[in-house]
Amino acid sequence: MSGDVPAKPRGIQRALLIAVEKVSGFPDLPQAHTDVVKMRDFLVNFRGYHPENIIIMMHHKSVLSTLYPSKANMLREIDLMVKRTSQYDRIFFYYTGHGDQVTCRHNSEPDKKDEAILTYTGKRIIDNILKEHLVDPLPQGAKLFALWDCCHSHTVLDLEHFNCNGLWRRPFKALSGLARKTMSLGKRLSSSISKDNWEGRFSSKDDFQSKYVLPENDGADLCRVTSPDSYLSPCTFFCPMTLPENQVKASVVSLSACKDNELAYDDNVTGETVTKFFIDYLGEMHMQRKRTIKLILVRTES
Repeated sequence: MSGDVPAKPRGIQRALLIAVEKVSGFPDLPQAHTDVVKMRDFLVNFRGYHPENIIIMMHHKSVLSTLYPSKANMLREIDLMVKRTSQYDRIFFYYTGHGDQVTCRHNSEPDKKDEAILTYTGKRIIDNILKEHLVDPLPQGAKLFALWDCCHSHTVLDLEHFNCNGLWRRPFKALSGLARKTMSLGKRLSSSISKDNWEGRFSSKDDFQSKYVLPENDGADLCRVTSPDSYLSPCTFFCPMTLPENQVKASVVSLSACKDNELAYDDNVTGETVTKFFIDYLGEMHMQRKRTIKLILVRTES
């Protein structure tokens, strides 16, 4: 029919998964390589990613040396993924390893410190560079979800209005057994910014409230937050929101293991990490959804 609205092109899902297990001068993270493989399997089995669209980087004999997580290799793979991203695509970026803070030399950080992730050679990639390569070049309409299982990671993408976009505005049910995840104030899964059509609920045992949104649910009962207009400075928590039709940037969600001044903690005895919790929780949500749909179908057919 001439009046039909053209179907929206189906985008591609891509993922870049990075694990840094050992860095000279830092404690080893024996769960990192295990977690990055589990994350790959989770994306394929539960989120519909095709294996050929997932890149794993780690210092291990199972991967090519060009995919060892050095600074040059990591930035190259980020650039390649972003370059291939269209306005209809979704990309998932995951880093498990060591986070750090360094002195800010360009007066852009309120606490005078830049957040950074470490490469396996011990070099740092600071937040400004990550934003420049991973966020800024994304086309309007594209969607990025980034998960950081590392210390000092809350503003590691330097996203605008992260206070307004903290996604902490509504309380959520506390989940048991999470206090082991963060050394300082219990495990925290804190959202840094911006809207995507993701849906989920997370909070820690000490009532820190946070959430982010995962695909495949309308999320009607959740508070959606988008990047507001950026003409107000500093961020006020009440900055006006940009209407969807006026948004000119990609949709970005950044989920971190802890705040900038905190240390994330892996339990190497039990294998408990933020990554494991993320996968287990969302995997269970997926299975519950499938069971509910099956039950509805059975009742309908009977």
